[in-house]
Amino acid sequence: MRRVFALLPSLVLAACAATESGGPVLRGRIDAPPPPMIASGDVLLTGAIWSWQGTQMSDDARFVPDAPERYTLEFLPGGKASIRADCNRGTGSYALDGNALSFGPIATTRAMCPPGSRDAEFLKGLQAVSGHLFRGNDLVLTLKFDSGSMRFTALRQ
Repeated sequence: MRRVFALLPSLVLAACAATESGGPVLRGRIDAPPPPMIASGDVLLTGAIWSWQGTQMSDDARFVPDAPERYTLEFLPGGKASIRADCNRGTGSYALDGNALSFGPIATTRAMCPPGSRDAEFLKGLQAVSGHLFRGNDLVLTLKFDSGSMRFTALRQ
């Protein structure tokens, strides 16, 4: 045991040996570019346009769009989101922390959509999002206070 402790100072000195210029020995090129940054967790969210399949509330209320392709959500790198709510389009921000997800204010156009549109329910649901998870290829956005969930399918990947 004493031999190990006796060798320890010499190992530390060898590891910290200086080069001819006086600095520590570094492997690789010093002027090499840094490795690419990987997005914090939105890698699975970005790169697809998510089509709203419906919302299931905990009180059994259910909202299903007649034309899911008219209700879309696209997560862009850097915390931005692009939204289509039937005849209206908008943008907003999102914050992602692990499985927690929330949307900031969403600015949309204010066109009057045809009767039967689910644009209000869609936008209201997005404002109530508190988290996300994946079920197979579907994206499920959970709503605050366990009040329900919104289900999305990717249109393209």
